[in-house]
Amino acid sequence: MDRRQFLASAGALGVVGVWATRSAAKLSAVAWREDRKLYPQGVASGDPDEHSVILWTRRPFDQGERHNLTVEVSLDADFRQVVARAKAPVLAAADWTCRALVGGLAPATNYWYRFTDETGAGSRVGRTITAPRVTDPRPVRFAFVSCNSVNEGAQNAYRRMIWEDERAPADGKLGFVLHLGDFIYEVYEKPAELPKRYARTVYDLGPVPDERKVSKYFYVPTTLAGYRHIYRAHIDDPDIQDARAHLPFVCIGDNHEFSWQGWQSFIRYPGSAAEPAQPLRVAANQAWWEYIPSRVRKASGAGLDQFGPPKVAKAPIEKFDDDGFGTEQNNRVAVGSMTAYRAMRYGRHVDLILTDLHSYKATDPTDRPEAAALDLGRLSGPPAGVAGDRRWRPGLCRWQTSGNHQARRQEHPQFPQGRTRSHGTRSRTEGLAQGAADQVDRDVEDLGRDQWHARSADRRPELARRDGKGQMAGQGLRQFREWRFQQRLCRTRRNL
Repeated sequence: MDRRQFLASAGALGVVGVWATRSAAKLSAVAWREDRKLYPQGVASGDPDEHSVILWTRRPFDQGERHNLTVEVSLDADFRQVVARAKAPVLAAADWTCRALVGGLAPATNYWYRFTDETGAGSRVGRTITAPRVTDPRPVRFAFVSCNSVNEGAQNAYRRMIWEDERAPADGKLGFVLHLGDFIYEVYEKPAELPKRYARTVYDLGPVPDERKVSKYFYVPTTLAGYRHIYRAHIDDPDIQDARAHLPFVCIGDNHEFSWQGWQSFIRYPGSAAEPAQPLRVAANQAWWEYIPSRVRKASGAGLDQFGPPKVAKAPIEKFDDDGFGTEQNNRVAVGSMTAYRAMRYGRHVDLILTDLHSYKATDPTDRPEAAALDLGRLSGPPAGVAGDRRWRPGLCRWQTSGNHQARRQEHPQFPQGRTRSHGTRSRTEGLAQGAADQVDRDVEDLGRDQWHARSADRRPELARRDGKGQMAGQGLRQFREWRFQQRLCRTRRNL
């Protein structure tokens, strides 16, 4: 891809295009001084390919609607070998977030980057890594994570990831972080009402604008301002923020980026029927686009600095196509306001195919009246299909993965005892009166209807073969106390 083609593709993604000049690396001429308080969510990078990567920051201003930042990219952390520099707009309309797509970079190379405002106040320095060439035969190493709820636990697994990566040999370092969804949890509790849920301390997210209470303890945002607040609250976590500055992330959403039990433009909460929520879907998509550096596309087309949300109305969704997708026009426009599914190539061995399940999934069939007469307690077939299958025993891989699109927790038998805790549906409600514990349990059971952990018929064989000291690996980062990363995933298969 040449410079002209690159700049055209950057515009299509809605980001500033910056072209690096590899042969003219030179000392920075920018009078940068670090002031992290002015860049409260730090910096981040995302979706690297072999010649380019998306860079991100947030610099809020007290006055005006538009300012410019200078973005610099260097081959060294001291910015003595700057290969790219450009102006990037930052707008109030985008919640003061800024994105730049830097191209013309060398494959499989470490770069450092930073942003500077008109006064010389600068962001922290971030590091990113380009992808190897598609013909590169070297092994690929990456970490995969999900479900970082700052409302319900510390994110110190990210700290462990950074610590291990900094001490790894050159051929053992990570190339990127694959985030499999639930970068935020839009459903949250308040510590004044619920100090603990199971074994987890509940932390305050601050005052979320226009919140809605949907059960005895659970709240959700109802506007773009609410989603933005929750993204900031998550990225304010020092471990999440440091991880985003340390490695490029490749992200795809799950359900909580929009709504707990939501799908398409529907929302549903415990004890209530599904509701159409097309404006809320657009707000959720916009906040994701603003805070996650990625190559997703927005329906508003080329634009360098803001999302440009389409206007939609809340309207009943009553007709569906053959795939179960609601044909109501506002639903189509709301879901289509951002296209997150995409594919990426990383070296010779890895194709990343990122699918967006909850934006396009059909209504849960268990909601149909006819389902009441059926036994819907199983996803996988007879118990032998899980616990009795020889494939679910120690083998070549340190981690074993079920070929099922629903969530399934599986801890490898060699995982050290005591490193994880069981968080079964009714296992931990310490510090709560019985009534409060029962209410939380009811909420969680309803929350998890379409997840593996809610299917007791599937879980029973797995639970029966555990010794009670670390029965199930927790959901993503929030429940792990120590993480074992992808560089140890399949020790004997690294050179496939």
